Amino acid sequence: MPGLHYRNVVLGGGAMGLAATYHLARRGEPVLLVEQFALGHDRGSSHGAARIIRHSYADERYARLMPRAFDAWRELEAEAGRPLYIRTGGLSLSPPGVDYVARVAASLEAIGCPHRRMSGEELSRTNPSFIVPDDLDVVFEPDAGLILADRALAVQIELARSVGGMRTHIWENSAVLRIDLNADRPTLVFRDRTVTAERLIVAAGPWIGRHFPEYAARLRPERQQILYFLPSNPTPFSIGHLPVFIYKGPGPRDAYYGMPDVSEGGVKVARHGGDPVDPDADDRGIGVMYRDEIRDFLSGVLPDLTHARIMRTEICKYTVADNEDFLVDFHPVRRDVLLASPCSGHGFKFSCLIGRVLADLATIGRTDINIEGWRLK
Repeated sequence: MPGLHYRNVVLGGGAMGLAATYHLARRGEPVLLVEQFALGHDRGSSHGAARIIRHSYADERYARLMPRAFDAWRELEAEAGRPLYIRTGGLSLSPPGVDYVARVAASLEAIGCPHRRMSGEELSRTNPSFIVPDDLDVVFEPDAGLILADRALAVQIELARSVGGMRTHIWENSAVLRIDLNADRPTLVFRDRTVTAERLIVAAGPWIGRHFPEYAARLRPERQQILYFLPSNPTPFSIGHLPVFIYKGPGPRDAYYGMPDVSEGGVKVARHGGDPVDPDADDRGIGVMYRDEIRDFLSGVLPDLTHARIMRTEICKYTVADNEDFLVDFHPVRRDVLLASPCSGHGFKFSCLIGRVLADLATIGRTDINIEGWRLK
């Protein structure tokens, strides 16, 4: 079986793998990106028109990272010469007895991010699309918005190729059968060849547990179901009118989010989290019970969407770690292998920054970003 050798190999062409490839190429590093499907595929969690970006985190650790993440996106926009961020403002919502909004507000205060705390009655008055209970707890962050996800991925592919030139190689539709860590160098085994790497970054999304079964129980793929609604009057739900929003109720599955219509694709609404899923499964169906659940949620928040037509649906696969944390660390027995699963359903907004972190770790073995909470224990 013929063998090839590369200094840097990135396994996985989603948001994290593409960002790592881009940052390595920017540094003049030769890099091979390996993706089992076509780039931009819809089998993982990186596809789609847009993702929410916000400082509004109940966990202050992540809120403190967000200024660096916003900076990373601005730098990418400048290099690409194209806008990737849309400022819409963002709402965090929770009912009485749930401390989510209080914790978000405390995080925003701690990092000095402008925000306004308000009641449900005030929200319904200032934004009539929202008709909510008067005692709902609300915090508004004006700088929250959207990252144009598909465009951001495409830009990083283009830049990795343009700045890297002949030093950047991208293999699409190239499935890795296994990773051999017993050789002198980490080795990717394909059907018809092998590739050894001086440094290997594994950012394989929901498939990371397939390559490293010892971590499968800690990195659990979940099936996320997304609905896109077409309101009869689209103006109140367009950019400039509808902010992005996140609602957290008392139960672990009582969590919902949404965003305005992007490019006439519909108003995106979903429940955060889902059932365990085989990463190779490709079931695109969304049942009546889930659709009714989302409509029931909307009836108490954005009632004009309750009976709106569902114009399309989408499935993505989260990879969820304990406490919805990230995992970024060297393999415990090999410093030439990096495991990267900074996902848990809220990682895309950090991806451009984490690409730099991965490039730092691969090339100099350290980073100035605090990742202690993301390390393997």
